[in-house]
Amino acid sequence: MTTISVTQAAKDFAGTLRRVTTGRESVILKRGRRVVAVMLPPAVLDALEDLEDIRQANKAMVAHERDPSGSVTLEEYERRRGGKV
Repeated sequence: MTTISVTQAAKDFAGTLRRVTTGRESVILKRGRRVVAVMLPPAVLDALEDLEDIRQANKAMVAHERDPSGSVTLEEYERRRGGKV
């Protein structure tokens, strides 16, 4: 992972973007000492989203184990939402 200033990234935005998209390199953008943004390759974003989905599923399973009485079937959930999932 590379760290550069926002000013440096702005001066060569195309080059910075190329590093991320073709070099598959994540770039941390800093303003002074503070991190203000991160540029990630799409594959890294996809992996993070998958991890978030797993985390949410784990939270749902823990909630169900604590109180299974609040569970509904998929059919009931779809009926309440008014459509298929």
